[in-house]
Amino acid sequence: MLGLFIYILSFFITIPFLASILVYIASMIRERNKWRAIHRTVNWTTVFYIIAVTIMLTLIFDVNFIGIILIVLLIGLSFIIFIQWKRNQDIQFRKATKLLWRVSFLVFFILYCCLTVVGIATHLLV
Repeated sequence: MLGLFIYILSFFITIPFLASILVYIASMIRERNKWRAIHRTVNWTTVFYIIAVTIMLTLIFDVNFIGIILIVLLIGLSFIIFIQWKRNQDIQFRKATKLLWRVSFLVFFILYCCLTVVGIATHLLV
């Protein structure tokens, strides 16, 4: 049973786009609300995109980018909190982390698409 779970998890890390589609369909069946399904999909599949991009960067460039990605995420969270502090004088960590998570989904989704093209191109040219 654990082996099956590991295979499914590794499949979703390898192809997070399929995980996004499956989570969206399941959320639409459960919620029957398009926007809630989209938000649930973003919340549940962001981690797959982050892991996939990290692995793809390591495979393409032969450099480990985990530390750099964590630092960039922390700097992004710090920037969001700083903007909140300047605008409202009241910091809401829940809103800040939610915004960071959604922005991370967009950034890592775009990076995943670009790195897929780069990976295919380098594989075909080499």
